[in-house]
Amino acid sequence: MDAFKRSQRKFRSLPRSIASAIRSISFDRSNDQKFFDTPSSQRRRNGISVDSYNELRKLILQVPLPTTVLQRTPTKEFLLNGIDLPLAASSYYILTLINQCSTLVLFNKDHEVCRIDLSHLLVLVYDMCWSSKVNLFLMAGYGLYSFNAQRRVFSTLEQFQLVRGEWIVSITCNTNSMYLLYSRCASRIECRSLFPPYQLEKQWPQKCFLRRKDFLARCIRVNEWNILALTIKQKNGEWRVDLFESTNCLRTIRGCLLGRSVPGMRNCLLIPYERSWLIINNCSLPQQIILIDEHGRIKAKTYVDKRHGFCNICFLGTEWIGMNVKDKLRLFMI
Repeated sequence: MDAFKRSQRKFRSLPRSIASAIRSISFDRSNDQKFFDTPSSQRRRNGISVDSYNELRKLILQVPLPTTVLQRTPTKEFLLNGIDLPLAASSYYILTLINQCSTLVLFNKDHEVCRIDLSHLLVLVYDMCWSSKVNLFLMAGYGLYSFNAQRRVFSTLEQFQLVRGEWIVSITCNTNSMYLLYSRCASRIECRSLFPPYQLEKQWPQKCFLRRKDFLARCIRVNEWNILALTIKQKNGEWRVDLFESTNCLRTIRGCLLGRSVPGMRNCLLIPYERSWLIINNCSLPQQIILIDEHGRIKAKTYVDKRHGFCNICFLGTEWIGMNVKDKLRLFMI
């Protein structure tokens, strides 16, 4: 018998379409399985995919889109005394930079944890990401760096050396590899091991991801389904986001155009949000926060007041959105 039908009364308060969808799901149950197994148990895997379960869960809980959450008053705010664009989060920590990359600032959802002075190291960081595999924040710019949030230790990855005149504009990682997007003068994407000596696994020249009418790529991200996304500026000044297979840099989706940018601006960023992508378009007036789906189509958008300057966004687990704006870190509860 359908497990949900035995609890039909529980769904009377739900919208009819959602209740109907839940009742239509059947689950395979063996004699030794309990009704209250976890969502990831075999019972659910046999009856419904994890993706479908998550979609239904969002419908039931009516989880708002990030673009909706960002229109609210921030739940919490912390002073930064100036910001830089790099921003990343684990499920517990948020890391950002201030004072032209001379100070690392670490937060959790409740307070500022520490500040670390980097001015004596003369580092320049353009981007950062979190790796749950190595339990480190990884940073890239005029070198590769790491930050251990538990031990509060910043390190230069000495085994990795850049050619003189090159720098990395963006970094992202999945379970076993990191992807490095190089500057326009030597534009390419490298896939390297997450582990020392950070061996080069694959490399793609710009002709693999930029077309004849494209000018540059600014930000690279990979999601848990191993899809790569790139923000790309065209020669006519318009931006778009293209999606690629992470194994071979094969373009799967040429995204819709995001509009013409302010001349000289290159800070169109993005982060994965489940199978969708959240674009932080600092190059438009006013600044746009755009949610596109896995097919490159716009789902929703909102705006950020230009008085706040550039901004960046991260997800702290599944319950918080972080945004660094002007001289503050804002937290929004989802």
